[in-house]
Amino acid sequence: MGTSYDAKLKSDTTTTGRSRIVELDVLRGFALCGIHVVNVYQQVVFAALFGDQRGLGITVMPPIVRYGFYERFLPIFTLLFGVSFAIFLASAGNRTDRPRIVLARRLAVLGVFGVLHQVFHPGEALLPYAVFGLVVLLPVSFMRPWWAVATGLLLLVIGAQTVAGYGVMPGLLVLGYALAGLGVADALAVHTRRWAAATAVLGTVTVAYWWSIVAGIELPRWSFGATSLPSQLAGVVTGLFYVCVMVLLLRTPARRPLVWALAPMGRMALTNYLLATILILTFSPLLGIDGLDDWPAVAGLVFGIIAVETVTSRLWLNRFRFGPAEWVWRCAAWWEVVPIRR
Repeated sequence: MGTSYDAKLKSDTTTTGRSRIVELDVLRGFALCGIHVVNVYQQVVFAALFGDQRGLGITVMPPIVRYGFYERFLPIFTLLFGVSFAIFLASAGNRTDRPRIVLARRLAVLGVFGVLHQVFHPGEALLPYAVFGLVVLLPVSFMRPWWAVATGLLLLVIGAQTVAGYGVMPGLLVLGYALAGLGVADALAVHTRRWAAATAVLGTVTVAYWWSIVAGIELPRWSFGATSLPSQLAGVVTGLFYVCVMVLLLRTPARRPLVWALAPMGRMALTNYLLATILILTFSPLLGIDGLDDWPAVAGLVFGIIAVETVTSRLWLNRFRFGPAEWVWRCAAWWEVVPIRR
């Protein structure tokens, strides 16, 4: 009873024996909260207004959602997926001589989750993560970190000129993997001045972009396809700015409530990502959400999802080591039944 949840998470380990990094769980939970906002609009509002052409709804999305959430939180989640990939690869190497076989199986199982999830949430992220993980991350895992950084930056710039959202995924996945190799994950709790400097730089760029939107300044497209390079990269920069702000907040008295609320959510990220779809499809009709004017109901649904996931995640992890989806994922990856109870 006297042990804080922060300490409990730090003392816990993965199936490969590595202690959890609490900051990563918090950031993952934080990213989920932002993703839920966008998903309500994409799954319900735009589906009702535009049907199969729901992508058209992006242009009429409320400005705070379009420029504050859309393509801002998914990059965070994607970057963290790359970080987790690197951590799992390093840890699995301590348990087996063929860690990439386990990772390939892990990604294949994620793809199955994604295929099933696509039925209820077209445009979801799990299937692309699985595909890009197999096609891009596994080959890159043979590179040295700095070569991976260069590769990730190249993929990021190329991808930002192609398909909105998914285009930047390969680059972000590779960058997350590379940054983990360079020790950034372990640096989340140290180097305050460096994080503050990064926050200032990224914040300046983010505010400048927001100002250009308010002022009506047309940025050059610099694009070969469906999306603008500055717009896509602005989303990535804004997401990184949010990350830096959260990292600094974890050095203040706000750490305790942030860990209390977000770390359990982030630890059960796969389960909560899937659960959110169930909650959205179940409660949006009851709330009558079917248009852009229903933003109060949208806000209520989002806060309700976050509240439910915060409570259920904490209650579940008090008795079990993994979320239900995470447990299935681990068992299938290792091809054995992993103990789930504490």
